[in-house]
Amino acid sequence: MNTNKIISFSPFLSTKAGFLVLLLGLTVPLVAQEQNESTVIYELGYFAPYNAVTLADMIRNIPGGETILRRRGGQRENNNRGFGASAAQVLINGRRMSGKINNMSTALARIQATQVERIELIRGNAEGLDIRNEGIIYNVILQEGAENSSSSLLEVGVTDVDGMSTEPGVLASYNANRGPLEFGLSYQYETRPRLNLVDEDILNADRTHREFRSLFDAQTRANHIITGTVGYEFQNGAILQLNGLYSDNENLHDRHEDQFLIGAGGVRTPNAIEVGDIDRVNQEFEFGGDFEFEIRDLGRLKTMFVVNRTENDDEIIQDITGNNLTSRLFSSFADYDEGETIMRSAMTSVIGRHTLEYGAEAAFNTLDRTFAFNNDPLQNAIVEEDRYELFITHSILLTQKLSLQSALTEEYSTIFQDREGQANKRSFRYLKPRVELRYDLTLADQVRLLAERTVSQLNLNDFIASRNIDDDTINFGNPTLEPESSWSLSLGYEHRFVNDAGSIELKALYEDVSDHIDKILIDTDDSGIGNIGSGWRKNLEVNLNTRFGFIGLPSAVLTFSYTHEESEINDPFTGAKRRLRFSTPDYFQISYRHDVEGTNLAYGFNAHRRSGWLRQDVSLFEVTDFEIHLGTAFVEYNFTPSVKVRFAGAHFLNDDGRTFNKTFYDGNIADGVINRIDFQDWRIHPDYVLSLQATF
Repeated sequence: MNTNKIISFSPFLSTKAGFLVLLLGLTVPLVAQEQNESTVIYELGYFAPYNAVTLADMIRNIPGGETILRRRGGQRENNNRGFGASAAQVLINGRRMSGKINNMSTALARIQATQVERIELIRGNAEGLDIRNEGIIYNVILQEGAENSSSSLLEVGVTDVDGMSTEPGVLASYNANRGPLEFGLSYQYETRPRLNLVDEDILNADRTHREFRSLFDAQTRANHIITGTVGYEFQNGAILQLNGLYSDNENLHDRHEDQFLIGAGGVRTPNAIEVGDIDRVNQEFEFGGDFEFEIRDLGRLKTMFVVNRTENDDEIIQDITGNNLTSRLFSSFADYDEGETIMRSAMTSVIGRHTLEYGAEAAFNTLDRTFAFNNDPLQNAIVEEDRYELFITHSILLTQKLSLQSALTEEYSTIFQDREGQANKRSFRYLKPRVELRYDLTLADQVRLLAERTVSQLNLNDFIASRNIDDDTINFGNPTLEPESSWSLSLGYEHRFVNDAGSIELKALYEDVSDHIDKILIDTDDSGIGNIGSGWRKNLEVNLNTRFGFIGLPSAVLTFSYTHEESEINDPFTGAKRRLRFSTPDYFQISYRHDVEGTNLAYGFNAHRRSGWLRQDVSLFEVTDFEIHLGTAFVEYNFTPSVKVRFAGAHFLNDDGRTFNKTFYDGNIADGVINRIDFQDWRIHPDYVLSLQATF
């Protein structure tokens, strides 16, 4: 028997009673659940007080949901290694989207609240789900039984940044059911303007002032994105789903830098003006789908596929004007096509208490890049990676409280590179085991233990040289780059408070990293991406989600997370031990949302603070310090259940301030000969967004 708890909107609590709930939340179980239960259900009526318009709105009002949205639906970056079995934390009807660019994170704002029947929070390795996940899975069940129904969503808005033009934004979607046929279409136009202001002090090796520079960097986008989905359920229970995406994107940087010499007494004398234009244009196409059906007593077979192609044109031009003369400082051109094709087929069989998933996956990644720096002749490079894997996963409920899932994946891959007739081909083989144990201490408490080996997906562009605008350097390509792999062991604990008051999660992780990818020495004083050896990383993560019902605000949700991380690796330039690149020892995130009780008003904010991180290159040592960053503060008002206006501001506290302390060396950093020291103070101008959202 699997009886799910129905969560209802909790009543107002007195302050004293609320504190008792908070104190007892760590010990009192969810008494309305059965002992073998690992699922909490949020029915549609639960969201009525929150005036939810989209699926994203619904998830946001579940304690812990803000964390999922912050992770873009739990979806990893688009350079996932194939489909794999560990992916998004948000599923639709138990299934993930068979896409890489067009993934679950892009769908959350397009699915309307009226389409949703319920949301299931699954804490265990539930049978029949599409993925493995070490945390909670949000399984969204859509409405059924509407033979001929349709719904539409329209969102229009404007973004204003002082010093830039006001930019519009549009999102329109249409979804419909015609018996067993479901389909949807959406169009989005997004701009996301941003203005970076940078003040830079340049010091000589003896720390006397040499120059001052002031940079104005205006970034604008013009992205047109069209997506479509089609689903059909046959009378025999077979299900076919198809999805597609086409986008036309342009990203422009207009850079203007005033440069001054520093004289006696700190007097600034105009010296030069540097102007830069960065133009990145691409067109993306993706088509994916899946087909699943029962094969008598053997089980259910599901086949997924995705094909995507991206055509890119990048151009960088930097000119400098001094003494009334303009000269070309740097230019680069790149025309490159990227592609990925993946097919995965898996059979799921249930044999008594045992569930087996077994199958195969093939993935093919390609890059064809033509490029040139300054007036050099055009060069061409082709990189291809072919990967095949066999996998099997076994799940069993050992007792009513204890479940075990074990998996083994065997991977074979080849990497081929051809640059101007110089070709090489390499082969790799990885065995990737995974074991996860979950134990329900009580109906509210769960302990998770996970051990696994993972292998990273290579960025094929790292095989080819590119320009680093911020450091005015060239990142040299590396034809011998290998995937990074790691063994990890994690222990997690989760407690859910009574009466839907929230949850707390603790997680300790240790990773043993091999072939870590970072900068390596090329020749004597150049660098490029490469493998620098073995290292380790360990962190402790705390996530707290709580409602403020104990102070009479049951619709107010606070989400707080903290991560402490330590790491170590041998630096390839100096041989000294240091942290992993961009490793952040301490990282705080907080978000707050309050749907004011008895009104149509909501407001909230999110902010974060991270400790400094380090970056080291062959001729560079950099320390970055961050100020408190207020990501967004907003206010929303629902004129009707289907019409909402929203006003949001970002970067208006401390302008997302950060400082970069860069020490540049003559030649190799190991020689210790300092050339100059740069202090950069980065600020982002605040942006304000006014939008109107309607469903009909």
